[in-house]
This record gives sequence, structure tokens and C-alpha cells, in this order.
Amino acid sequence: MRQQFIQPGADTVGSRLTFVFITDPLSELAPAHDTTVALMEAAQALGHRVLVTTIAELGVTAGRATAQTRGVTLQPAVLVGGNWVIGKNWFVASEPEQIYLDTVAAVFMRTDPPVNADYLRATYILDLVDPAQTLVLNSPSGLRDANEKLFALRFPELGPPTLISADRTEIIDSVQSWGRAVLKPTDGMAGRGIMLLTPGDPNLHSILDTATERGTQHVVVQQFIPAVTAGDRRVIVLGGTPVGAVRRIAQGDEFRCNMAAGASVEIDTVTENDRRICRTIGPELVRRGLHFVGIDIIGEWLTEVNVTSPTGIREIDALSGTHLATTTISSVTALCANVEVR
Repeated sequence: MRQQFIQPGADTVGSRLTFVFITDPLSELAPAHDTTVALMEAAQALGHRVLVTTIAELGVTAGRATAQTRGVTLQPAVLVGGNWVIGKNWFVASEPEQIYLDTVAAVFMRTDPPVNADYLRATYILDLVDPAQTLVLNSPSGLRDANEKLFALRFPELGPPTLISADRTEIIDSVQSWGRAVLKPTDGMAGRGIMLLTPGDPNLHSILDTATERGTQHVVVQQFIPAVTAGDRRVIVLGGTPVGAVRRIAQGDEFRCNMAAGASVEIDTVTENDRRICRTIGPELVRRGLHFVGIDIIGEWLTEVNVTSPTGIREIDALSGTHLATTTISSVTALCANVEVR
């Protein structure tokens, strides 16, 4: 039977737009924390239609990118005592609709890493969305090019001394030279696989054997930054400009400043150093279609550029009284004015 495609933009009136969010399954999201949910809530509050889909539901028909989507109605989170509170049944999804992605105003690619074969395949499908018809953010090519652990190395003057290597001897030499170092997988997130390396650790060789799969897989090794004891900072960058920040502080004997690893969060503000960094990297982010980005800063140093599903909006809005989710959706709406919005 021939697949029937719905054109969701056909009912667009006035400033009402249709947005598609490519996410992990909604049941797996943490709605009181997840930036994706905050963005969907803001889009709904501004009167736009919100559709959701997953990587597995993307496809191509007659050379056009497609998706099986569901409309969602969200019960927005409420700020209570500085924390976002949301009910168990926080969304209602409609029956599936098969659509062409070039019939909507914007597509948000918001699935979490790893950037594996499935993720890359999704970006190739999204390459087929006509940018003259529909805004895709972040752009498929930008997502492929901007590895979150490696992209900052295009601006070495902004970051700490960093080594990319699978050579265990080279890594050990760097650790001994630096005194301490932090090892990261090239495709991880949420602090997974991050380890502190110290000279003389009797487990160092075993750690590197495991992390590099006995010298066959590259890892990122950065000189340890003592300023991390004061936490690291997530700065949200919109259109190349820093718009909000939150400080994440490791707890107890944990050194990782990731919220997923139990870090606490504290109010912070955009600094002149943030602006200095963004004056350098911002034009390149915009050129690559990386409109919504989260950068990580320790002390004065840029350590990561997060482009796949940067988070932090919930925490920034709760602590600072900002409305970054609304600001972001308004910015996307303005960008959509530059294409033939459906």
C-alpha cells in the first residue's frame, strides 16, 4: 500500500510554525532536567506545533527525507523552590504521522551521543532536507565535523595542552611531564569514561590498556587544570554569542564536574572571557550551522564544544531567572524567516 504523507505545515497560520524534534524516546528523558523538553515546552507556549520522532523513524522516499512523527502536548514543568517540578504523565502523544521533513519550519537534532553509525546515517538523511525550505539545527554536516572532544583543538590557544593518541608510551610521557592529566573517550558524554591520570599510579598502564583497547583506539588526554576545584562552567552559545552560564561543582571525592556524575550546580554569569572565546569560535560555529552549542570552560580554558544535545538551560533558567528556552525558540523562529517556511 502506498504510504500517505501528511503535510503538517498546511495548517500554519500567522506565526504558528511546526517544529520536529529528533530525540531519544521521550520515556527515557529526564523532563525536569532535559534541555530538549524545555525547548519543546517553549515552542508550545509560543503557539507552535511540536512533533517528535527518533533516529530509527527517519527515512528517505523519492529522494526526500521523511519521518514518522507524533504530535505532543506537554504539561510544562513548574519552578518550585528553585527546582523544576513536573508530573509523571508530562506529555500526551498523538497517533503517528508520516511526513516529509521539508514541509516543516525547523528540525531539531537532539539525540545524545555516541555519534555512531546510526547517528551518522541520520545526518546523511538530514542532508536531504532542503535548507531553502526547512532549517535543520544543528546542521548535519556541522554535527559530523564538530566532534565534541576534538573540535576545540581547532583553536589550540584557547585550551589547555592536549594530546590525541592511542600510543600508551606517548600518553605516559605527557602525564609525567604535566604532573596530572585527564583522559576522555573521543565519543563519550555525561562524564562516562573520564579518568584522572597521575604519574606513578600502579594502575596507569592498565588504565591505558583498557582506555585505548591496547593501543588501537585514540583517546583525548588534557593537562589537568587545578581551577577545576572551583568547578567547570557550561556556557550556552546561541548564534555564536554566549547567552547564559551555570557552574558545575564535583562532590565528595569525585573530580568529574558532570551533573550526570552527581555534580551540584551554582548560579553563574557570562564573563568577558566567555565573550573572548566566542569572538574566536562563534563565526566558525555559525558558518557550520551550529546555532545552538554548549561550551565547557575550566578557569580560563575552553575544554569542550558540545553540539549534539547540549544541556544546561533548565539549570540556568532556574538559578538566574532567565528564559533561555524561549529565547532559543524565538531565535529559531527568526532564522526560519530566512527560509521558505512551511
